[in-house]
Amino acid sequence: MDERLVSKIDSIIIDMILEHYNIKYMQGRAPTMTDKEFDKIVEDAKEIYFKNIMVDTPKGTEGSA
Repeated sequence: MDERLVSKIDSIIIDMILEHYNIKYMQGRAPTMTDKEFDKIVEDAKEIYFKNIMVDTPKGTEGSA
């Protein structure tokens, strides 16, 4: 069985990109993304990812990998 590993932050970025294009589509606008929009998505995804880590990590296990 081939089990694929998916980075959690990659999943967040992909979801946010899809949301970006869906919003553009619903607004009847061209499905484009600028480099600044992409950079903003990556920054927002990092913030979401780290907030999720802070919430989901049980107290007392910080730093253990």
